[in-house]
Amino acid sequence: MLSLLLLATPAELKVSHRKVITEDGASLALHRFLPLGRASALPPVLLLADVGFGRPLFDFKGGGLARWLAARGRLVYVAELRGQGASDAGHSLRTVVHLDLPAIAKAIAAERSGPIDLVAQGFMGTLAIAASTRELQVRRVVALSTPVVQEEPTELARAFLSTGGRFTSLASSPEGFGMFEQLFALGAEIEPSVMRGLAGSTRDLSSGVSSELLAWMETGDLPLDDGTSVVSRLKESDRPTLLLLGLADGFTPSESCVPLRGMTKGKVQIQMFSRVVEGDDFAHASLLLGRRAPAFVYPSIERFLAATP
Repeated sequence: MLSLLLLATPAELKVSHRKVITEDGASLALHRFLPLGRASALPPVLLLADVGFGRPLFDFKGGGLARWLAARGRLVYVAELRGQGASDAGHSLRTVVHLDLPAIAKAIAAERSGPIDLVAQGFMGTLAIAASTRELQVRRVVALSTPVVQEEPTELARAFLSTGGRFTSLASSPEGFGMFEQLFALGAEIEPSVMRGLAGSTRDLSSGVSSELLAWMETGDLPLDDGTSVVSRLKESDRPTLLLLGLADGFTPSESCVPLRGMTKGKVQIQMFSRVVEGDDFAHASLLLGRRAPAFVYPSIERFLAATP
C-alpha cells in the first residue's frame, strides 16, 4: 500500500489519496475526506459517480458534497473505479461489481471496520446497489438517478454511446458541449465555469463499456459473471434507500429509476426535485453541482444518512 498523501484544506479537513489494487491488478483511486474536529459515530460514507465522471462531481474547487458532509463530521470516501478519474481504464461494467467494489470495501475496512453508507449515482450507482447484496456491507443507500428498468434510451444518449461514449468529443467543441449540457445539465442552475470544468474532467468510455451500457439501456438488465444479473440482485436488496431524482435528467430519466421502489425488499423513499418548489428541475450533474444543490439536495442526503438504524 502507498502512504497517504495528506493535504490540509481551508475547511479544517484532511484530504488524502491512496492507490487501491484490485485482485486482477488494476489500479483504483480512493480519496478520503477526514474531519479534524469531532467525528460522527455514524459509518463512513462512500461516494460513487456515474460512468465517465470522477471525484470532481463530489469535490470541485473547494466545494461539493464530499467536503460538505465531512465538514459536518462524516468520514467520507470518494472512489474512482476503472474508467474514472485517476484510475486505470475500464473495459467492462461487470468488473465494478466483482473486482473494483470488493477492493474498495477492503481498503475502507482496513481503516474503519463495519458497514458503510452509500451515495451513488446513475448506472454506477445501480451496480453498487447490486453489489450491496454480496460484495459491499451497506447500512443505508442514497441513490441518485439510478436506473433499474428497460427504457428506450434518449436520442442523445443513444447517439453518444453508439459512437463510443467519447466524453472528450463533448468537451472539445461548442456542438459537443451543447450535447453534454443536454445530457447532464439540461436547463439547470449551474455556474458556467463549473460546467466547463466538469466536462473537462470526464474520461472517455471504452468501446466495451459503451456497448454494455447501451445494451443495458435497451434490455433493462445486465448479466453478471456469477450467474446473477443486476435486476435479480436488486430484488434481493433490503437496505433503506432514498432515491433522489431530477426532472431534467437526460441520461437516466426518472421513469427508468422510480420502479426501484417496489423492486427491492427494503423501503425506498423517493424525492423528486422541481423548478416549482426548489427553483431547479436538476439534471444528472447539477443534482450534485448545481447552484441550489447545497440548499436542497445535500441536506436531504445528510438527514437520511443520519437516521438510525
